[in-house]
Amino acid sequence: QGIDLKGLEIIDNKKSKDLDKYVELYCEKRKHKKVSHEDALKIITGNPVFYASLMVSAGDADGSVAGASITTRDVAKAAIYCIGPAENIKTVSSSTLLILGDKALGSSGIFIYADAGIVPDPTADELVDITISSARMAKILLDDQPKIAMLSYSTKGSGGSGKSIQKVQEATRIVREREPDLLIDGEIQVDCAVVPEVAQRKDPDSRIKGRANIFIFPNLDAGNISYKLTQRLARARAIGPLLQGLQKPASDLSRGCDFQDIIDAVAITAVRAQGEDIQ
Repeated sequence: QGIDLKGLEIIDNKKSKDLDKYVELYCEKRKHKKVSHEDALKIITGNPVFYASLMVSAGDADGSVAGASITTRDVAKAAIYCIGPAENIKTVSSSTLLILGDKALGSSGIFIYADAGIVPDPTADELVDITISSARMAKILLDDQPKIAMLSYSTKGSGGSGKSIQKVQEATRIVREREPDLLIDGEIQVDCAVVPEVAQRKDPDSRIKGRANIFIFPNLDAGNISYKLTQRLARARAIGPLLQGLQKPASDLSRGCDFQDIIDAVAITAVRAQGEDIQ
């Protein structure tokens, strides 16, 4: 059976009537690099994800979804160069939505993991941006208040004073200063973040009380490993990576994705676009 394409517009980025407009826009976006019109045209016609990101930037599309056949690096680069960071955010990052069968955990079984795709070893300031962007994502996607766990191998100094611990502690302090209404706790271990009884023993003054729905990881190793372990061992449904910290929505796909993953990413991107318009 054929697919009904009525109402859909399929664009060839090499022959688009809007090429000149997007070349001008890209040159303006990258003027600090003195990109020529010729080079801009090669980039836009040679890589559809740059064309798509410029459509989003120009307001001709509400969001972009890419990555089934290109790397996360290329998707992120196009989004950063063409869409650009959101106001007061310097670090573009990603979050992944994990949907578990156990509805008693997270927000009715839903968690946000960040960053599991973009920033390899974030500084304290970069962790702050990742955390604030993830909280904004949660406000759009979760029907619940963001409850943020700044994860570590230590809970409130129990693991000593290593550099990783200090980084998470510093990021937590800065987030509390910038966003005092956010429910955030750190540094804490994952059992303290999701098991109220453990939180009561290890961190009785915790603001999230073992009810986290957002996990902020100290580095990309921890984030990526954790999300894939959750996906495979807990048979969780994973949606993302969802790029965040941008002016407008963009989503990445794993090159191992199937058609349902693409549908999920498109649906989430549409919800984000509507949510950001409301906010």
